[in-house]
Amino acid sequence: MDVQQLNVTLVAADAENPSGAWAGAPALAASTVDMVNTSGHAVTAHVSGGTVTVIKVDGVTTGLTSGSFRLRRGGVLNLTHSVDPTVAWVYDS
Repeated sequence: MDVQQLNVTLVAADAENPSGAWAGAPALAASTVDMVNTSGHAVTAHVSGGTVTVIKVDGVTTGLTSGSFRLRRGGVLNLTHSVDPTVAWVYDS
C-alpha cells in the first residue's frame, strides 16, 4: 500500500469511527432549549460549571447538575441553567 492509499484508508476509517472533539457540536442553547446530536455517531456531552438546575437526556431528568452524558445518534440534551455552563462534546470511542 502506498502513502496515498494509506491516507485514503485512514480518512475513511475516521469517518466511520470518529474520535476526539465533535467539531460540529451544537452551541450552548438557551435554558430549556434542546441540543440534538446530529453527528450520526454516539457522543458524550461533558457538562461543567455555570449554574445548572436540571439536566435531561432524551426527555428524562438525570437528577444531576453536571457530569458526562452519553447521547445516541439523534439524542437530545436539555439544560435548565441561569448561568451558562460549559458543554464539551466528544465522540464515543
